[in-house]
Amino acid sequence: MSHYTNEEWRQFICDVLPEEKREEMESHLYSCDQCLAVYMELIEENASDLPNPSDEAVSADVILAQVEQYKKPKRTKQTQTKQKLLHYGIAAAITIGFMSSGIFQLVTNVGVVGTDLSENRPAYTEQWMDKTLSFLDWLKVNQKEEVNNR
Repeated sequence: MSHYTNEEWRQFICDVLPEEKREEMESHLYSCDQCLAVYMELIEENASDLPNPSDEAVSADVILAQVEQYKKPKRTKQTQTKQKLLHYGIAAAITIGFMSSGIFQLVTNVGVVGTDLSENRPAYTEQWMDKTLSFLDWLKVNQKEEVNNR
């Protein structure tokens, strides 16, 4: 990795370099601790020569005005609705494509392969209904016995 000289860093600090060179040196500062240390030392040495920011340059109004330049434009409800409909349409098209290609069928068959569908067992809801009915029959028989015992 090549390092920049003290003179080059002084020119960087005084803002007399071409824009391309400044950007190159600035990106170098992010990756080189040695040059960053040299840069910081030169800033401390030349602190009295550096321009002081005026009160106007650092005021909140100036900063907010600069921030406003970079704000994203607000989306209107109409563009948000169009964007939602577009996303819905894309999702629907993908779903239809998957359905027509048989991907969903393959996925469901993978889950069914592990179970034995050849058995003719009743469905779970039928089993629950049978158990509930047998419980109700048992209650009815017990109520009749209680009435007879009295």
